[in-house]
Amino acid sequence: MKNYLKDIFIHLDGVIMAPIYELISHNQNFNDNNTISQNSDLYGAYFNVLFKILIAQKLIERKNKNSENFIWSEQAKIILKEKEKFKGIREYYLSSINLLEGHKNISNIDWKTPIDNFNSINEIYGSCSIISKHLEGSIIAPILIFLSKKSNYKNFNDDISLRLDKSLFDFMKKINFLNKGKISEKGKYLMSKSYAYGVTSSYMRTLVQIENLCFNEKSKGSLSIRHISSKIKIKPKNTENHVDRPLNVWGSGKSHKTYFKFIDEYIKNIFNLPIIDQPQGIADMGCGDGSFLLHLYELVKYRTKRGKMLDNYPITLIGADYNQAAIEQTKATFNDSDNQPVTIIGDISRPNKFASDLKKNHDINISNFLNVRSFLDHNRRYRQFKKENDLSFINETSNSFVWRGKSLSKYEVQKNLVNHFKSWKKYISKYGLLVLELHTISLNDVHKNFGKIPMTAYIGTHGFSDQFIVEYEIYKECINMAGLNTTDKFEKFFPNEDIKMISINLIS
Repeated sequence: MKNYLKDIFIHLDGVIMAPIYELISHNQNFNDNNTISQNSDLYGAYFNVLFKILIAQKLIERKNKNSENFIWSEQAKIILKEKEKFKGIREYYLSSINLLEGHKNISNIDWKTPIDNFNSINEIYGSCSIISKHLEGSIIAPILIFLSKKSNYKNFNDDISLRLDKSLFDFMKKINFLNKGKISEKGKYLMSKSYAYGVTSSYMRTLVQIENLCFNEKSKGSLSIRHISSKIKIKPKNTENHVDRPLNVWGSGKSHKTYFKFIDEYIKNIFNLPIIDQPQGIADMGCGDGSFLLHLYELVKYRTKRGKMLDNYPITLIGADYNQAAIEQTKATFNDSDNQPVTIIGDISRPNKFASDLKKNHDINISNFLNVRSFLDHNRRYRQFKKENDLSFINETSNSFVWRGKSLSKYEVQKNLVNHFKSWKKYISKYGLLVLELHTISLNDVHKNFGKIPMTAYIGTHGFSDQFIVEYEIYKECINMAGLNTTDKFEKFFPNEDIKMISINLIS
């Protein structure tokens, strides 16, 4: 099973890399002889994100040790040479978007083109090569999601040959998803983890626009109004055209359950205190599908002293999210629960408005709650604060950032994170903020951990969609500069202490 998990991580990177392979092999700005410099003035602001991905995947390397110019690696030169075999990936994504959003039937998808190209690449590189695995992931990701959400995979064997296009059936045999016409051990494992593909695949709406982002779109880009291909459905005004949010919520809600158990100790600790020292309830900003909030409630109910006192001291739950689809999913998650949460549209970037709306509409003082959130602070809106003093940082992030088509400096993003936490300080100082967060890591660590973590997938999806992931050391420095502290007792890292890609902290 360990090898299959490695496949999943490489597949997730592949969802990002496949359209990039197509881009670099066909865009006129690239050829196998030229040097590449990181200069967004020549291109669109998002070129800086692409540049980091090219380095992370070892497709470009410094011309010499101290040079600011980069040249193509030998692996990239092969991609440039075999350009015809990387055609059609974004076209396949367009079809997949319509399939997953219910606008197209599985029988109407052109599987032949991407699969024929995959077979050709497989012959050149071999089935175990990173490029072949990336393309395998780009093809299989939407299929896994579709089959998982539309069918009962436990009965998958009954009529699988009747339900799949021949080229797709042959592809699934080739990658050992099927064995002798039946779903294989690998197939069963991938299907059982299909939710892991949800978050990365939800950004296919952004990835089909990668050429415009990197080369055509200058300073006027906006996630809400960015050009979308006429081949996929435009969403209503004031909704997110760059992401399939229901798919994102589905994938993240299921994936994040892995981390929930690691915060249980703190929840039990605080809700075992004398009642006078306990918060009124739990407020989850960015509640997603509500899984995190439900987990916390059931933990309190069944495994703490507070749970035995709910008749006299009920616990109030708040589920806040910026997206109405998430609010509706949270309500559905709590459908059978005996404690329905207060649900409210909330913006993590505007805690004052969030607090005001709760007080005005529900007579709730958010400062009396334990605040929690998972993987959200990096997805805040970038905004200027009224009082912004110059700051001096010990550490500097290695990441590149864009906000609505405009490049942001590393300093601007780090200062913004300090001010962001300052804006939350008065609401979280009493009972704290229990937070899971995603981080970037050094490029050298990305190189060393292919197949162990899907870091390139995170760099791509977050960079191209105006999100701000920084290294853990940067994150903690910004928290401290905001006048807040973390509690070492409840600090936890994933996958380990050396690679801090995900952290859990109690901030107060």
